[in-house]
Amino acid sequence: MEASATFTLNEHYFSDYRQKFLESYRSARAEENRRGDEDVRPEELIARDRFEPALQIMASVRGYFQGGSKCSFLRATKLLTTSPVSYKRFTDMVPMTIDQELLRGLDWDRGLRAALIEGLEVTGSDSFERSRQFLQEPPDIQSRREDLLKRLERLRLAKRELQSLF
Repeated sequence: MEASATFTLNEHYFSDYRQKFLESYRSARAEENRRGDEDVRPEELIARDRFEPALQIMASVRGYFQGGSKCSFLRATKLLTTSPVSYKRFTDMVPMTIDQELLRGLDWDRGLRAALIEGLEVTGSDSFERSRQFLQEPPDIQSRREDLLKRLERLRLAKRELQSLF
């Protein structure tokens, strides 16, 4: 379902949260890897840290699921954000489901066209008359509408008579 055109993923939110968590994890790793008085910058650590793949995964998971939470880790590292990516992804499912089930579910190439054209019999010698009948109002609805229009006209006449008295 996520291959359809309405799929959004909110990539900008995820990237932002992921990057913030990744920077925080790298800073923590740099802090752990200080050698005496020499500080190791997070950029230097990336190239040689064997835990970098794990940090990438951790940042992705936290960015996706905890991007908007108010946990103490975020407060301590000033990474407070507004709304989690997972919540936004949940709301993406509504248009994706509508698109998949109601629009793309009607597979044009696998018989929908044939069912519409042949099943409704809108081709052939009397196709114009048949199409006109499809667009015609059902007799019971037409009768009801005419009855309501007559009632409306009587009410308008009664209103005019009442207004002429005052």
